[in-house]
Amino acid sequence: MGLWFPTTQGLATAPDQIWAYWNQAAPSLLNTLSLQILIGLVVTYCIGRAIYNLYFHPLSKYPGPKLAAVTNLWWVYSSTSGKYPWIIKNVIRKYGPIVRIAPNELVFLTPQAAKDIYLAQEKNMELFTLVGYDALDTGDGGISGETNPKRHREIAKKLSPAFSTRNLRAKETIIHKYIDFFVQRMAEHGTSEKGVDMDRWSNWLAIDLSAALTHGEDLGNMENMQDSIALKGALKLNLLLTMSQITRKLPMLKPLMYLCIPPSIILLMPKVLKMQSEMVQRRLSRRDDTTKHLDYLEQIVPSNSGDPKSSSPAQASSYTKAELLHIENIATQLLLAGWMPITDQIYSLTLFLLREPEAYHRLTTEIRTAFAKYDDITISSADHNHCQYLHACVQEALRLHPQTSDGLPRISPGAIIDGNTIPAGVICQISYFAASRDARYFTDGDKFRPERWLRADHALYNARYKDDDLKAAKPFSQGPRGCPGGPIATAVIRLFIAKVLWRFDLHLGAGAGSGTRMPDFDRDYRFLTFWEKPEFWVRFEDRMSK
Repeated sequence: MGLWFPTTQGLATAPDQIWAYWNQAAPSLLNTLSLQILIGLVVTYCIGRAIYNLYFHPLSKYPGPKLAAVTNLWWVYSSTSGKYPWIIKNVIRKYGPIVRIAPNELVFLTPQAAKDIYLAQEKNMELFTLVGYDALDTGDGGISGETNPKRHREIAKKLSPAFSTRNLRAKETIIHKYIDFFVQRMAEHGTSEKGVDMDRWSNWLAIDLSAALTHGEDLGNMENMQDSIALKGALKLNLLLTMSQITRKLPMLKPLMYLCIPPSIILLMPKVLKMQSEMVQRRLSRRDDTTKHLDYLEQIVPSNSGDPKSSSPAQASSYTKAELLHIENIATQLLLAGWMPITDQIYSLTLFLLREPEAYHRLTTEIRTAFAKYDDITISSADHNHCQYLHACVQEALRLHPQTSDGLPRISPGAIIDGNTIPAGVICQISYFAASRDARYFTDGDKFRPERWLRADHALYNARYKDDDLKAAKPFSQGPRGCPGGPIATAVIRLFIAKVLWRFDLHLGAGAGSGTRMPDFDRDYRFLTFWEKPEFWVRFEDRMSK
């Protein structure tokens, strides 16, 4: 009749077909649904977290970039931009002396905040502990990366005699040796119109001197006029250390670390580590010779047996693998710490002086008046009592170009910082870079004005700077983790500048071509974990040849 009725067979097979279709389609539908739910949960969490961070987090009352309050990505961008110190300086000028730069991180400006963070102690133990992501994760923190306050104090106590005034006098001969060799090299290679690149030569001098002072090695950079493996490794470490900081703070980004590091670094690092291990091995094997040339490791590897009467040298076999790793890490950190401030400051002070002809003229006049002969220049005769303008120039260079520019983050134990109650667990830091340029503490804060460091009875004293708060500048930080080698570095820089300016008249060199220009600190410098400087060609006109 035109009507259709399902057969008994059709009725029987329809449910099976439906069930088979469901078995095929369900996983896809469920997967799609699960993915949608997961995405929805993630989006909801992120929105909720952002709202919490912005309005309900304990740090929500502190001003700062909105993105920084929501996520660490603002901090990551700032840290990898090469302009971190300037970015922090600008946000402090915009938002005030306390700025939120990450969901759980604050940066402070005032000298009182610096004291509250870095000087806070209880029973001679620091209260604000090291964050722990500002060093390579090798399994041992050495000294600068040691997070345990008790352990750090023990190591620092062992090393402290190496940085004493007495030890500096014992090391003065070796300091003269390397500075004098630099002067000789400039007489040989720096007098042409082209001049020499101060970035390269300051690195060569600083790393050679640092290796000699750390464990009595001569790396031969100035002798060979090329980068040693140690220097190549140090220069390559900048990006590696920065990426290590980021991935240890944000572990989810760790897979990206190796994509951002050039293969040349990965290939070079084993050579650098092997070289450092071999230098430590050699240092251990010549224990009996250390009285001829004191170095920093003298305090870490005094003898094989610990008995000062023992004549047996401290061989590497006397130490466990952990102890050797500890010594190697300390040696590496001391090598870098001795290299960075010297190369940075002799480069920058030379630059500042050539950009400020009046200051350059005043300094050369003081040096050439104070010393009748080159050999009269010593660490004691070139100190702040005998050469006040020289000392002022060095202090001013350290103010404009401080070594402590990465924030030095610490974990709050729950404390009062500059009158503000900061909860436990919050990461706190000071911007010495911003403080040393801020108008609240320094008149003409962005300009090189050595007169601000002179005493009122000095002929070049300028009352314009009488209200400057000089204590706001702490180029080597302060407290239990302040750099113990700061006074040594300052003495070396004074000695270097005095000897160079006594012997040479300095001029901008022609460099690599007609386009060579005088570098500008704010425009051309970059900072990651440490400073990167542009080419700077200087001509050394030898006064002795006239």
